[in-house]
Amino acid sequence: MAEFASRPEEIARVLRDDILRGRYGPGERLPSERELAARLDANRSSVREALKKLEQLRLIEIRRGGGARVSPVDEASLDVLTHLLALDDGPDPVLVAQWLDVHELVLAGAVRLAVERASDDELARARALLQRLADAELSDDDYLQASDALAELISAASRNLVLRMVRSALRSLFTTRWAPGPRRLRPPHEVLGPIARAIDAALVERDAAAAEEGVRRLLRSGRERLLKALEARAARR
Repeated sequence: MAEFASRPEEIARVLRDDILRGRYGPGERLPSERELAARLDANRSSVREALKKLEQLRLIEIRRGGGARVSPVDEASLDVLTHLLALDDGPDPVLVAQWLDVHELVLAGAVRLAVERASDDELARARALLQRLADAELSDDDYLQASDALAELISAASRNLVLRMVRSALRSLFTTRWAPGPRRLRPPHEVLGPIARAIDAALVERDAAAAEEGVRRLLRSGRERLLKALEARAARR
């Protein structure tokens, strides 16, 4: 255990991971504060504070006179996904695939809105970033930075605050320790070049449907490589 000042956080972490690993199922009642305090060698006030933290994550529901009961994970805060991705030695490839599904939905929707709402200057900057992405001489790290800048520009040009907030939350999950190296995400130049040119043409024509399709192709071009790398890492574990 950590020092007393951080004891509630440590208790919350232990209980959170037990819930996410399925030790306590949905609807199941957690041990009482007294039992948890004895098991974890802590005082009841620290346990009580830890349970409040789990309630804030919507992992449990604290009922007066009924103790703390586990809530379904799909009702939890999005912040819980960070902890799911960080469990054990690496993320579940199935969970990462689901993250990629949602990321594609958000970014593809953003580019459709951006093409309809962006200023000419924003589209010009997006085209410049696309040209940079398609540069075969660009380093892997610079590719990742340019890709992130393009996604941020598209999100801003969508003029949709909720979409930007969702995209920001997804991005923060990606920057956790499970995130792969840039080589896992960069498509081969012979694949990337035609896709970038197709998106560029769609931006010039302000063709929202074509731009959306191009972004989907771009995202999917690195998806299979990423998931195969994660599956291989999981198999080694």
